[in-house]
Amino acid sequence: MPMVGRRLRDPDINPCLSESDASTRCMDENNYDREKCSTYFLKYKNCRKFWVSARLALC
Repeated sequence: MPMVGRRLRDPDINPCLSESDASTRCMDENNYDREKCSTYFLKYKNCRKFWVSARLALC
């Protein structure tokens, strides 16, 4: 696996890995119907927002 791929799969670098995987899995299971997976996208968006704000607070 390329270095970039390994980094994205590292939970220390991507703390929203489980939310990302869940949204991808939902899309696969629902024939890429975004409307059916909106809850998963919202969870991922909230996770990213939290971790970005936490990272900015440390600076």
